[in-house]
Amino acid sequence: MFKGTRLAGMHRAALAGAVTVTLGAGAAVWGASAASAAPSGPPACTAADLAVWVNASESDGAAGTVGYPLEFTNISRNACFVKGYPRVSALGGKGQQLGSAAVRAPGSKAVRVTIAAGRTAHAELLWADVTNYPAPTCKPADTSLVRVYPPNQKGSDVGFASLEACGAKGDIYLQITAIQPGPNGD
Repeated sequence: MFKGTRLAGMHRAALAGAVTVTLGAGAAVWGASAASAAPSGPPACTAADLAVWVNASESDGAAGTVGYPLEFTNISRNACFVKGYPRVSALGGKGQQLGSAAVRAPGSKAVRVTIAAGRTAHAELLWADVTNYPAPTCKPADTSLVRVYPPNQKGSDVGFASLEACGAKGDIYLQITAIQPGPNGD
């Protein structure tokens, strides 16, 4: 009886040791996984984090196209980041999209931009003079808003922009650059 009890105790001790080693290894793997999964900076900005508007007072035009800073102000309480090109389209008075969405402007490079709470970043929205397009295919229309999706986001913001747009899809009259640090191109 003593031998069986001693043997059972040894089995329990061995089992407890094996469980401790297994749990310890599991904790080490979990710790390594948690460390590698930890974010290395602020989260991506969502539409809810940003207020967006076309800064018409800072426009710059050439060859039938006017560039407007498209401003992104972080209205959240924490820093967040953007990287890349926003998706932009003009909207009519009833919220309908007018014409084709903006295409990426050549020559701008996507960089990671951290926007501190209360600070602003910008992209350049290039808006072609729609009178340069044939009226039957462009179908000029007044726009009052732009819909803007921050890079890699599904939610959008709407900003004020009272400009003339092509009402029909097809002609590309809008281009957008990648978002850059600072407001108004500063």
